[in-house]
Amino acid sequence: MSELSVRMVAIRDALAAQLPARVVTRRWLPLSSRREEDLAAGIYTVVSQGESDYPNFNGFEARDGKHRILVVGQLKLAESAAPEDIEDAEFAMVEEVKAFVRALPEALCCLLLRGFTQSGQLEAPY
Repeated sequence: MSELSVRMVAIRDALAAQLPARVVTRRWLPLSSRREEDLAAGIYTVVSQGESDYPNFNGFEARDGKHRILVVGQLKLAESAAPEDIEDAEFAMVEEVKAFVRALPEALCCLLLRGFTQSGQLEAPY
């Protein structure tokens, strides 16, 4: 298994350990392919988006780059949920990810949270 794969598994496993009530996976699937009970619990999918910014000096070529990782949250509330309820549920998921980044296991060293986007209330009840 590659170093990048090992890192992705470690992130998935650490996030799952910190959030046992959520489903944590490395397999992104569209909402229509997710189980209803998993969507009700809330799903985090950890996805690699590549690596860049390698140093360019002797002995360190192609080392210590920045690995871009996306954490996708998916959830479904009751059909009667108001759009602001979806937004609040998304905020709760964001706070969980922030808490995860602040309390990383030593083996993961550091992760930098760069930002987040959300549904903008357009996909209620998802």
